[in-house]
Amino acid sequence: MTKTQVNSLPSSNEYPVSPEKLISIIEKCLPDTSPYCDVAAYTKLVLAELDKASSVHKFVISVTKIDAAKGYNFDLGIDSYVGGAWNKATDGAFTHAFEPIPGLQYLMTIVWLSKKP
Repeated sequence: MTKTQVNSLPSSNEYPVSPEKLISIIEKCLPDTSPYCDVAAYTKLVLAELDKASSVHKFVISVTKIDAAKGYNFDLGIDSYVGGAWNKATDGAFTHAFEPIPGLQYLMTIVWLSKKP
């Protein structure tokens, strides 16, 4: 069972989909829950789903994979922040961390920019 944690709420008034849908896309696109998952392929799957969800936004994704050897407990104290000089009403960011299996965590940040003039 996936351990889910919402790390942030969308930071704009116009976001591509609801926070719950963002979490669903992030977690359901993970093709393989082993430590050997291809993070680049995973990122492409999430981008494809986001493109389907909104045609009026551009997306940038950052994925950090944290793999604890042999499932030992770990606390790396990672801080990750995203900021931007953008239109706060239409552009924004969302960060989500989850642990698909014990000892393997993903931290994903999705940034969206409105295509509207």
